[in-house]
Amino acid sequence: MQLLRTTVLAAFISSVAVSPVLAFTSAEVAARLEQTFSHPKLANARISFLAADVPTGEIIYQRNAGLSLVPASNAKLAVTAAALLLLGPDYCFRTVVYAGGPVETNGRIAGPLLVVGSADPTADPGIFHSLAAELAKRGYRLASGLLVNRAVTASRGDSTAASRQLLLQALAKRGFGLCPGIAVFPTSTNTSMLIQHSSDPLGAIIVRVNKQSANSLADNLWRSLGWLAAGSPQRMPEFLRRFWAERGLPMAGVQFADGSGLSRNNRATAVFYVELLRYMAARQLEWPAFVGSLPVAGHDGTLADRFRRSPWRGHIWAKTGTMHDMTTLSGYISTSGGRLIAFSCLINNVAGRLNSARFLQDRACEILAALEGSAPAGEARAGLFPQKLSDE
Repeated sequence: MQLLRTTVLAAFISSVAVSPVLAFTSAEVAARLEQTFSHPKLANARISFLAADVPTGEIIYQRNAGLSLVPASNAKLAVTAAALLLLGPDYCFRTVVYAGGPVETNGRIAGPLLVVGSADPTADPGIFHSLAAELAKRGYRLASGLLVNRAVTASRGDSTAASRQLLLQALAKRGFGLCPGIAVFPTSTNTSMLIQHSSDPLGAIIVRVNKQSANSLADNLWRSLGWLAAGSPQRMPEFLRRFWAERGLPMAGVQFADGSGLSRNNRATAVFYVELLRYMAARQLEWPAFVGSLPVAGHDGTLADRFRRSPWRGHIWAKTGTMHDMTTLSGYISTSGGRLIAFSCLINNVAGRLNSARFLQDRACEILAALEGSAPAGEARAGLFPQKLSDE
């Protein structure tokens, strides 16, 4: 498995490899990064930074890697990665309507309509009218009742009861009747599928979440996972914390509040994101979809206009995050020496405009990209941090 993982990473790096414009030793990289983060423009900022070799866990540079800060949209990484691990990249959210009894030739159903929802993060309230319209188009017109097992959408405020009420209204507008007296069979038997609605595969959904930093969709996905995995959206903060703790990630200073990262109650550390990135890189099934969802430097998403004139354009895949006094960036870098690095740079409390802080953030990535040589030989470490990391 270790050999397969190494082969996959090597193929990924070689697919974008170019001759290095610059090459720095590890000591030079550390010195240049220290100088970058000591710039006067960051004098009052709080910084949590870590860069580590993906296969081995060798620490290349760290600065307050355990400092707990607001991650902004980097919060989307924990949600999209968890969704991939729980559901798989090919998973589609399906809403299925069943007949809870025999269907007669005149469009009457001798039983209730049974609606199996999946808290589809891509569906809006218009789905209820679409379902009702499709039932009418196919000639179904009467049932004994309506049973809904779960929220159909993941929109804010949706629930099983709300989904049932919205569908009742949509059915009534289409002239679909509900008559309890026509039920003649138990609803557990003689069921048949009438119609279904499917979302795009999850892998395509998280591309929209991460590349464009789609806040509403990210919060919907958060609620979807709440319904499907945690029991309810209200249980998601503790569920997601437990989910990542069970996979060995360092959870000190980590707190989840939403899927988008808009809440300032979210907290994370650079060490948490680097461990998450390394964990995902070890997943043969999910990693292609995960790394493929990240903006590519100078090419697309929220990094389309960054690194455009850099020799490292196309060599950095990272999730951005921006709020009025913070800029965050976490992802992967393919170096001139053929190494794959996971990094996280969280900067809070930026005084003045963010452009200068973002420029220095990009500069740090370019310094890392110029790292020469191969990772040290030997077994990969079970954990990233044999030594104590500073918190301040």
